This record gives sequence, C-alpha cells and structure tokens, in this order.
Amino acid sequence: MNRHMNYGIYKDIKKDMRDGRLMLHDKVWVDRHEDYIIFYTYRREESADLEEMTVQELLNLTTKKATR
Repeated sequence: MNRHMNYGIYKDIKKDMRDGRLMLHDKVWVDRHEDYIIFYTYRREESADLEEMTVQELLNLTTKKATR
C-alpha cells in the first residue's frame, strides 16, 4: 500500500514559507527515520542529534511517496 507519510510535514513547511519564516535556501534541522520525517525545526537544539538540511532538500524528501 502506498501512503504519503510526510504530508503533514510538507504542509507545515509550505505554511512556514507563506508566513515568511522560511525560504528555500534556509537551513533546518530534521529528525527522521529513513525517509519518514518525524519533525523539523529552524532553531538549532544543541542537545539533539539532528540532521541539517536546506528547506529545498526537505521539500524534495517530503514530496516522495513512501511505501509501507
């Protein structure tokens, strides 16, 4: 069965871009499991082990279909 596992994250990113908080070249920090995004933040958390990505990279990842 194919489901889009990252649709909620995609909607949040697009909303943050519309509201002016993010632009495509901005850096975000992402917690993910394989191709499934758990959450993202645009504020660096020193204690967290997060992956750094650009907003464009995150959008590219969230628009892919995930197979579960």
